Amino acid sequence: MRKTLRLLWSIVLLLGSVSYLSSSTETTFHNFTGGTDGSDPLADLLYNPASGMVYGTTKTGGGSPNCTKGCGTVFSLLQTGSGYRVLYRFAGGTNDGANPEAGLTIDANGNLYGTTYSGGTHNLGTIFKLTPIGGGQFSESILHSFSGPDGSHPLAKLALGASRILYGTTFGGGAHGLGTVFEFLPSGGESVIFSFTGPTGSHPRAGVVLDSAGDLWGTTSLGGDANLGTIFRLTFNGNSWSETPHSFNGADGANPYAALTLDAMGDVFGTAKAGGPPCTFTAAGCGVVFEFQSGTGFSTIYAFSGGADGAAPIADVTLVVDSANDQYLYGTASQAGVIGGTCPATGCGTLFELCGSGSSCQQGSQTWSEFTLFPFRGRNGGRTPAAGVLVFSPVGPESDPWDFPPTGGHGKCTSGCMAPVSSGGTASGGTIDGFTN
Repeated sequence: MRKTLRLLWSIVLLLGSVSYLSSSTETTFHNFTGGTDGSDPLADLLYNPASGMVYGTTKTGGGSPNCTKGCGTVFSLLQTGSGYRVLYRFAGGTNDGANPEAGLTIDANGNLYGTTYSGGTHNLGTIFKLTPIGGGQFSESILHSFSGPDGSHPLAKLALGASRILYGTTFGGGAHGLGTVFEFLPSGGESVIFSFTGPTGSHPRAGVVLDSAGDLWGTTSLGGDANLGTIFRLTFNGNSWSETPHSFNGADGANPYAALTLDAMGDVFGTAKAGGPPCTFTAAGCGVVFEFQSGTGFSTIYAFSGGADGAAPIADVTLVVDSANDQYLYGTASQAGVIGGTCPATGCGTLFELCGSGSSCQQGSQTWSEFTLFPFRGRNGGRTPAAGVLVFSPVGPESDPWDFPPTGGHGKCTSGCMAPVSSGGTASGGTIDGFTN
């Protein structure tokens, strides 16, 4: 049965799509204090359905004296939002990593892998592993310290490929100092498989994702034809990797920060922080959600207005498919939304949904309809989300996780949604929030 809530509608005509502002219930599961519990969660959460645990990282906090605000943490909590626990506190220095800005990757044995932006032998970042040792405890080991030619300052989550090979990116370093794509073998060897040159992209903030053919897809925040960033694909051709980028031109988006999301048909979804048409928030454009299809190429499926719907999306989108094969995209915008009060002049950001064609919440003739599900408000619930949304499945047949008129009502986000918020909250160190009807 679908529950009914009163909706506040805000209709924004934009690129032929309609944005709806709705109300929903937000619960703060944890307010980061900046002490030993961590602070500034920037990365997506990871869910392990086998254990019911959710894992994440904080960039700072943890209490190490080697970093001014602490060197960061790895934490866990239950799917219900309870049981927050710090699993590891980074020490920094030459023997450990520091300041993880990326989320975690898990293998079949429950080992957790990640990167740190700094720390390690050369203070250029690390690849680390957390091995479960029983009783909910983990042992940490540094798998690799970056040195510069092999990359520097990784910002992104690792991708686990065939034969347990880990793939990732670094923001800097490599042959041209503009960043790399690398692989890390189970035997312990790290090697650069692509160095960005500028025209092919530069300074990737996001990691790579693998498609069914084993190709690597990603984004760069800069570089390309207009130095506004690229979408790239790396295909292994026997002895080398080649790149096929899409260069952003501003009108179709600019400066993508986030990883790409792939569906079962090979279509690619993502966000760009800026670009799109001029908006009320900035003449440079408030950012877009885009789709890249092998048959039809690149298209912008939503452009943010900088008003109640938000602006500057810097996180990836989460794809949810119901049993009728209808698609829904969930994400966050880091700015705009609520402005004033405990929110800065740039706003506190929003949680949004895009309903695909055929879904119960898709409106009109457009393929995708945007709904603003929640405006962050600063002290209560946090502000400036830099990470995406963890959506718990399953999704019912022909049932949108959030149910809108004309059918009436407003359901919950499937079995629940959870998102880390980078700042704000009662102690200004960020929050972990859950969302229901």
